[in-house]
Amino acid sequence: MPMNSSEALEAARMSPERSLRTGQGSAVNGILINGALGAAKLVAGLLGHSYALVADACESFADVAGSCVTLYGLRKAAEPPDPKHPSGHGRAETLAAMVTALALVTIGALIFSHALQSIGEPRRAPNPLTLLILVPVIFVKERMFHWMLARGKAIGSTAVVSDAWHQRSDVVTSVAALAGIVIAWIGGPAWNHADSWAAMLASVWLMGTGLWLLGPTLHELMEGSVDPALLEFIRETSQDCEGIRGVDKVWVRKLGMRLMVDMHVIVDPNISVKEGHDLAHAVKARLQHELPQVRDVMVHVEPYEPELMKPASPLPEGGTR
Repeated sequence: MPMNSSEALEAARMSPERSLRTGQGSAVNGILINGALGAAKLVAGLLGHSYALVADACESFADVAGSCVTLYGLRKAAEPPDPKHPSGHGRAETLAAMVTALALVTIGALIFSHALQSIGEPRRAPNPLTLLILVPVIFVKERMFHWMLARGKAIGSTAVVSDAWHQRSDVVTSVAALAGIVIAWIGGPAWNHADSWAAMLASVWLMGTGLWLLGPTLHELMEGSVDPALLEFIRETSQDCEGIRGVDKVWVRKLGMRLMVDMHVIVDPNISVKEGHDLAHAVKARLQHELPQVRDVMVHVEPYEPELMKPASPLPEGGTR
């Protein structure tokens, strides 16, 4: 799930407006497609006596809710800063990703509970005609997963990436339902509960995926380190500005798709305060030009001293000299 170095840089170079449009487009497509697929699976599951397919339909409707949360989170994150939120509302996008992850865990637990209860109940064998719904659904949802994952990584959105994995969870439940129906159909009355067992197996995967997706969101909420290549690019870009003798420290906080940069630059100790101020603004302008996703840059100006230019000792994760 984590983006590689080239993906992190490309996401930071994309304009905020384009990122928002891309993310919102992914969420809207998810709402429309999952709504239609969920309705088809629900009808087929009820008519075809397949518990796994009904559970699969519930997972599709949960995907609709997840895409709605993603859409709201992206729109909220795009709102400009205000007196109560001077750094903007970027965390709304991260919180949307967390809600999506927790929803997967909750849905998985509910499906497991209901499937477990259904094992001891009399069951009719699932109708094999339900496979006419499941097979195309699997192909559509797998394609959706790859499409949304690529778009989420392209814009650096944790929420869209989490939503993509929500689509993949629907593929798993659909495959489980297909396996359960085929086993019950071939095995006869003794295997009528096969799709309940399949639903239980799929639910375990759902809960595991939800817990796995919580990792990156918690990392971002705890202001964990960003990609080292992005830090290095910021350091080198700043150091290339005329009048900057070096960069002492760089910290970057990720607020949704936007970045907040805090850095220390080294300048000639004999320049005036105004010249130092102008250099700081030049660094900020250069970074925001190269990386449009940088919302703000706090630049601390330090006088040149030989000891500051010595090779830096290793830093703990989260910053660079």
